[in-house]
Amino acid sequence: MDKNSITRWEPTKLQIDNIIPAYTDFSKRCVACIKELECTPKYIADILRDLADAIMTSYPEVKDNSSNL
Repeated sequence: MDKNSITRWEPTKLQIDNIIPAYTDFSKRCVACIKELECTPKYIADILRDLADAIMTSYPEVKDNSSNL
């Protein structure tokens, strides 16, 4: 992505139909983990935050343009 670009990313129809629903399933699995582990939602949220931090660290160009996400 061009660093000077101010266009906002939008998913394609393929992504909407085939990839994004996986995240809905993922969130349901996170809720199931809370119940199964009998942990607090904050524990799972912290894990997800750690994953998000790792992704942002792996893709510095995304971090630089985070206002465009």
